[in-house]
Amino acid sequence: MRTDIVVQDVASFRIDPAVLIRPHRRTWLITSPTQHQKLLKRGRADVFSKTAVLEEFTPDSLAACVEAMRADLPGADRDDVTLLCHDEYSLGVVAEVRARLGLAGDRPEQLAPFTNKLAMKEALRSAGVALPAHREWDAAAYRDDPDGYAAALEEALGWPMFVKPLDESGSVGARRLEDAGELREWAATAGSRRFEVDEFLRGTLYHVDTAVQDGEIVHAEANAYLHPCYEYVDGRVCASHTLPEDHPARPSLLEFNRRVLDALPDKPRNGAFHHEIYQRPDGSLVFLEIAARAPAALVPSTSRIRWGLDIEEAHFRLQRGEGLPGSRSEGPHAAWVYFPKAEGRVARLERARLRSDHHWQWNVEVGQTTSAPQDIRDFAASVLLWNDDFDTLRRDLEVLDSHVAVITD
Repeated sequence: MRTDIVVQDVASFRIDPAVLIRPHRRTWLITSPTQHQKLLKRGRADVFSKTAVLEEFTPDSLAACVEAMRADLPGADRDDVTLLCHDEYSLGVVAEVRARLGLAGDRPEQLAPFTNKLAMKEALRSAGVALPAHREWDAAAYRDDPDGYAAALEEALGWPMFVKPLDESGSVGARRLEDAGELREWAATAGSRRFEVDEFLRGTLYHVDTAVQDGEIVHAEANAYLHPCYEYVDGRVCASHTLPEDHPARPSLLEFNRRVLDALPDKPRNGAFHHEIYQRPDGSLVFLEIAARAPAALVPSTSRIRWGLDIEEAHFRLQRGEGLPGSRSEGPHAAWVYFPKAEGRVARLERARLRSDHHWQWNVEVGQTTSAPQDIRDFAASVLLWNDDFDTLRRDLEVLDSHVAVITD
């Protein structure tokens, strides 16, 4: 019997993990204490027939954990083990453990362009994909000549510019810098971590979510963000919505997405990709970044509502060698919204009046003291909404965009 081991450190399950269970194969879990507590809270900790809680996700610790779990298998089954991963923070470690233990699946070199923002841009440069102007942050050069280094960045990128860690997601550690003074302030706290510095992109941010089987695209659809994700930490909602088939940007987004994936021939052959693309005010498209995982937040839900395909479930199905569900039907247009937390004590919670069908979930309660978010995973409330009429859905998004959901004192 085959054994699938899901590895999960930082990323939560958006799916009900029960959909991963198959009667003809074992499904086990290696998870962090935080994620294990979330499973306990959801009443889903017993879904997996065996669970290991791991404090530290290094190649050594994960390999030792996998080997200990394999030792419990009958001898004939120990070589029929697959490691599944939807957690961006664990993809590289999981790939290294596969290589060490001789397990099937993606190798480190296949994941490298998806776990380092400079590596992914370098891989696309030779294919002629439009990229933002960018540099790797050189802390030593800045220390030696702060004014000269800032002037060189200004000449290459202009003001404002954007800094972000090479190995993060969800706008963690990202910041817009308006001038040399803000660069100096940021540099004083940057430490030894590796960052990239980009030109500041203006326009509309889209995401294209793709399922690939045996290296071929079997599903791809385009979505639009309401605002760039980094604005969330400044108090704006984070939200995206599905694009209707007749949206003027959709064909070019899907073609751009195909060009990017074709330019990465050694990419993982089975799984999902989350690709973010800017459309500049002149209509041209520019690559932002791409991840070898399913999208986060409530995008799997909007994907399921609109296209009959939960993109996170598809990621797991494809990794374990299964195809996509055979019957899928198109549904209403769909969107999601995250409201950021605010500084202070929660005095009142307010729902907005919406015309679309929706599901509202609170993540704070009256009397609780909250702080401004550090990343998109930290939200005060979420709204999933859907409507057969796209214009009505968009108007409801505008209502939510201006709505104050949490009143603090």
